[in-house]
Amino acid sequence: MVVVEPFVVWLIFGVFFVIAEIFTPTFFLLWFGIGAFVASAVSIVFGTLVQVIVFIVASGILVVLTRPLTKNLTKQEPRKIHIYEIIGKTATVVESIDNDKGTGLVKVNGDIWRAYSSDNSVVPESEKVRIIKVDGAHLIVEKLKGGEE
Repeated sequence: MVVVEPFVVWLIFGVFFVIAEIFTPTFFLLWFGIGAFVASAVSIVFGTLVQVIVFIVASGILVVLTRPLTKNLTKQEPRKIHIYEIIGKTATVVESIDNDKGTGLVKVNGDIWRAYSSDNSVVPESEKVRIIKVDGAHLIVEKLKGGEE
């Protein structure tokens, strides 16, 4: 049986959290990675209980103290849209609309919306449609008649 030193286990946890942070835009897991590295250093002298406490305290302090900073760094205000301003606008179908299959995406004003056809007809990709209603997070659309835009 392979015996792994506690500091190696904490280093592995630290590396895991830092790598996981690369794939998330939050600056949240990074602090747990640093907490694991601190626990790794403590593990050379102290036992398991102290290591776990140091990990929790170090990670918690980093999360609490750096939260305002990370909110400012990752702050991207969602674009506000008054949903009723898009009613009557023309959209482009980016995924074929088929109510029976539950498919259909349209692009309007640079945003992608889930869409349903008002008359249950299938609307192919690249077709232009008119938005006639907003239903929650879905748009109800109709095909444009020939020459309309």
